[in-house]
Amino acid sequence: MDEVEFRGKRPDEQVALVAKCHPWLLIGIPICWLILILLVVAVFWFFGASRTGSISVISALIIGGLYTLYQAFLWNNGLYIITDQRVIKIDQINLFKRLISETELDRIQEITTEIAGPIHTLLNFGKVKIKTASSDSGQMDLEDVADPYDLQQQIVQAQHKLRANPSVRPVRQV
Repeated sequence: MDEVEFRGKRPDEQVALVAKCHPWLLIGIPICWLILILLVVAVFWFFGASRTGSISVISALIIGGLYTLYQAFLWNNGLYIITDQRVIKIDQINLFKRLISETELDRIQEITTEIAGPIHTLLNFGKVKIKTASSDSGQMDLEDVADPYDLQQQIVQAQHKLRANPSVRPVRQV
């Protein structure tokens, strides 16, 4: 997993896991297309193959295409990166807003997994809550991740490796 590069990666840092939100979050795309198709069918039903029908088809294609690209962009750019030194959370909030949070593995005090709801349980995705020894909020939530228990265990294994080899403690850059 060493071939993964990201901005801010430390020279001695090795990536253990890169995770994304569960693909279920993209369910809005087919729902959007279904609604647009129904609207186009309704326009053709009432107006026939006319200028109004043509405009509605073109509008539906533009709206659906833009919505699909926007949602795919948000999903694809949201990442959770687990390294041998830290956990990094990259949230793509919208087109022009990104929130990046990180916590050092040696600052993590508690990791909790939460899967709530029938769809989350059926598709096995949920939240990993990380509590840290921090003066700020002290919590980082990795939301809507596939196999949250496996992700939790990856973090715990990275912590154990870090504790087993104290000579490789990360140098904190200020």
